[in-house]
Amino acid sequence: MGSNSALVAPVSIGQGATVGAGSTIAKDVAEHALAVTRSRQLEKADWPRPTKKAN
Repeated sequence: MGSNSALVAPVSIGQGATVGAGSTIAKDVAEHALAVTRSRQLEKADWPRPTKKAN
């Protein structure tokens, strides 16, 4: 299990399997398999930053 990994129950991690650091595992991982998740980087041009409302 890599650091900062999360398991979304119920899942099974097979004997000898490796989970990459920072991965969120939502499906079973087979024995001796490598499971890695990473979301695609999303960039929004000219994104309006939220501001706090004045009281």
